[in-house]
Parts: sequence; C-alpha cells; structure tokens
Amino acid sequence: MKNLVILEASQGQNRLLATQIATAAGELAMQCARWDLVALDLPLFSVAAEQKSMNSFKLNELAAQMRQGDGLVVVSPEYNGGLPPSLVNVIAWVSRLQLQGGWRACFEHKPTLIASASGGTGIRLLCSLRTQLSYLGAQVLAREISLTGADQLEQDIRAAMVEMDRLCQAPPPVRSRC
Repeated sequence: MKNLVILEASQGQNRLLATQIATAAGELAMQCARWDLVALDLPLFSVAAEQKSMNSFKLNELAAQMRQGDGLVVVSPEYNGGLPPSLVNVIAWVSRLQLQGGWRACFEHKPTLIASASGGTGIRLLCSLRTQLSYLGAQVLAREISLTGADQLEQDIRAAMVEMDRLCQAPPPVRSRC
C-alpha cells in the first residue's frame, strides 16, 4: 500500500480540498497521513528559535512520515501572491533537522501533487510552490489542482491520484549533475 503525506497549509477551503484528495487516494488503496501545518503551531523560524525548539516531537514525527512516505500532497492557499507563512515556516524547520540520510530525503524524488483553494486562481502560489519544491528535489506532478475549476474538480483529483499512484510505483528518476 502506498503512503501519502498531505500537508494542509490552512484550515478553511483547503482542508476541504485535502479531504477530497484523501478520499480519492483512499479509493486507490493509498493511505494518507494528514498534517495541519497551522495546528503545528511552530514558532517562527530563526536561529534563536532553532536553538530552543529543535527537538519538537511533532516536527520530528512529520519529517519521519515525509521521509518514509511514497509521495506528498501540498494543499495551500495563495497569500499575497505567494506561499503562506505556515508552509514556508514548516519547510524552513524541516530543512534544519539533522536526519539520517539528510533532510532532503523528505522531498527528494517524492511524487508531489500541489493544490490550492484560493480566492483568486492560485496561479502565483502554484508557480512558486512548484519552483520551491522542485528545488528541494520533489518530483512535482505536471497536473495541479485549483478550486477555480470546480466544475471538473472531481475528475482532476481522480486523474491526479491515478498519476500519483503510477509515479509512486516507478523508480526515482536519475538526475544528472550538470
């Protein structure tokens, strides 16, 4: 059985979208571990905060699930044309963890679906998120989910989960170092 980690960067419409995605994944026999990044209530990342808070059990548990998961789903609103603070903060914290195999194992070669329920199209968020996650080594799916296409939402989610299922079975791509 494939395991997905769903990162929910807000608690409103994006939580509902994450529920729809988890339901579609379940129909394909995928297990989902859902993480409400707002509820994690991590302090704003800084070097001083890192020295005080690095041993957060919740953060270590999240990183362990990300490392062991077969794929990621990031569901996030667009904040001022970019990524929301809850998501940026979690990525910053995870990138500072001293993990066996390195923190990049949380992202590298992970098939990753990005999705958004935003007041607008969410296109700036989706572009920024694609860039950042690709930089971290994730294999971001070409298909993305945006609630603005609500008339096709169920079909888009189903197609994305079928693609995720296929990619979770494939060996990781070989990356050249140019």
